[in-house]
Amino acid sequence: MATTNTIFILEPLAAAPPGTLSALLDIITDGLAPVTNIPVLRFSPSVNWHADWHFTVPSYYDGGGFTISWKGGTDNTSVGTFEIEVRIINVADTTILTGDLGIDGATEVAITDTPPTTPINKLNYSTTEELSHADAGSPSPGDRLIIRATRDQATDTNTGFLQLAEILILET
Repeated sequence: MATTNTIFILEPLAAAPPGTLSALLDIITDGLAPVTNIPVLRFSPSVNWHADWHFTVPSYYDGGGFTISWKGGTDNTSVGTFEIEVRIINVADTTILTGDLGIDGATEVAITDTPPTTPINKLNYSTTEELSHADAGSPSPGDRLIIRATRDQATDTNTGFLQLAEILILET
């Protein structure tokens, strides 16, 4: 596989909310009738909220690392930085699904980005960061993954809600 081929696109409607502290599904609408509804996940500026996605690794995956970025905006005028942490775990054969899967202890990649000037409801493309194959649980084609995104309010300086439109994961 060539570098930077798309492996996963994490969209708001496909997110599985964790049991607690879940990002909320929200809708942004454009300004002309008939309106276009744009689904986003709304992450709090004051609490670490999470969203999970479940995927099977595609057959064309060659075992590389992952290059991760996100697209989103904010609902206010704050131009402070956003930080989204992404973790990936491999749910192996015979894993006890009711046990602690260890996602909160998995190695994360922190993707920090600053919104544009006058950021209200503007789509912003983040920078990219890389997560190694080993840090993602050393997946192979056919393996089941859980991917978690967390807004890290301890290092994030934006005072608005993050409106997450997408996380893009490429093979590196």
